[in-house]
Amino acid sequence: MAFAVVDFETTGILPSYHHRVVELGVTHVDDGGTITGCWETLINPERDLGPQHIHGIRAADILDAPTFADVAPEFAGLLQGRVFAAHNASFDLRFLRAEFERAGYWFVEGTPSVCTMTLGSSFGLGGACSLSRACSTYAITHEGAHSAGADSHATAQLLGTYTRQSTTWPGWADYWGGLAAAARVYPYPSGYSRGTQWRPRAAACAPPASFLERISSVSERPQADGAAAQYLALLDRCLLDGHVSVSEGRELAEVAAELGLDRSAVDRIHADYYRDLERRAWADGVLTDDEKQDLRAVGALLQRSEAEIAAAVDYVAPEGEPTALSDHFALGVGDLIVLTGEMTRERSDWEAELRDRGFTPHSSVTKKVRLVVAADPDSLSGKAKKARDYGIAIVSEDGLRRLLEAADTRHSQHQENETP
Repeated sequence: MAFAVVDFETTGILPSYHHRVVELGVTHVDDGGTITGCWETLINPERDLGPQHIHGIRAADILDAPTFADVAPEFAGLLQGRVFAAHNASFDLRFLRAEFERAGYWFVEGTPSVCTMTLGSSFGLGGACSLSRACSTYAITHEGAHSAGADSHATAQLLGTYTRQSTTWPGWADYWGGLAAAARVYPYPSGYSRGTQWRPRAAACAPPASFLERISSVSERPQADGAAAQYLALLDRCLLDGHVSVSEGRELAEVAAELGLDRSAVDRIHADYYRDLERRAWADGVLTDDEKQDLRAVGALLQRSEAEIAAAVDYVAPEGEPTALSDHFALGVGDLIVLTGEMTRERSDWEAELRDRGFTPHSSVTKKVRLVVAADPDSLSGKAKKARDYGIAIVSEDGLRRLLEAADTRHSQHQENETP
């Protein structure tokens, strides 16, 4: 008797609502309850990630992850000839079938399966015991809850405990034997391997290379006319919220290559940009704590030296020095703003505040939209994808707050200037 213990992390609870798998974990258990192998990978769902506060997966983590279709043949191979097992198996079976069918595979009804949650009623836990509580009851280590690999491994240990306990119980040998016999002949989908490498969460969560490191040290084409200005315009948009997301980093590297800018040229542009940011921050002769934080954060992103950053933060603007040298992104009354993803603040609250401030919350992304606000700036939601296609700025909730504060500041300064 052999088991394939599966756990899925998903964007929601119902495949029929277009929810998708974002991570899968598989653990093999033999008939003695011993774990014989573990596999896991993040899955690119090609949509937004849903409740990220639950599964903890960022959009940046799955940008290079395989789709379910990429790993479907190998995944099916790990299931073949084995009893499908999961904690709350009905949930995982729904997604198993939906994902295989979405990938173009025929899925046969009646998958031989066992549910460790339902089995809990026979082992003194009740029929709806959570995985964490069941593991605690049996002193099973369960670190990294809501990670598919960790949950699958913990469920496998729980299943092993059940099978060992029930070895001498009347009727259980027939129960396990019947499942095993059904699993040996059940036809899981099959297909040709695409040779796609699985991407465990641990590998994805390693710090990504700086976006500047993505830019070639040698240009592959002649430098385009106005290349510096074009690159600067994109950099300014990417840094609206003081952060360059992984998606934006890729954009910057691609644009640099298209414009014929090598890393040395880009470094000079970054130096000029940072000096301009420094002058802008000091334009009123005062450097606030927020401005200091911005200068330090952006300096690190642009790989400026510690000396440059320190000089910027401690700099004192000479009297009469001109202020901002470049146009800076600013929201204007009536601007269309689109919100996407599950935010820390209720979306209705954000929309009410935007209306009160004279902006227009909009439900879809068109070329007239001024700004898209995403719970995760690397979001793969349809709105975020379209915003990138149209070159519309995408910022986080923190970025939106800062833009609104900047709008308040400009309004106050305008009123002061209008006062006789």
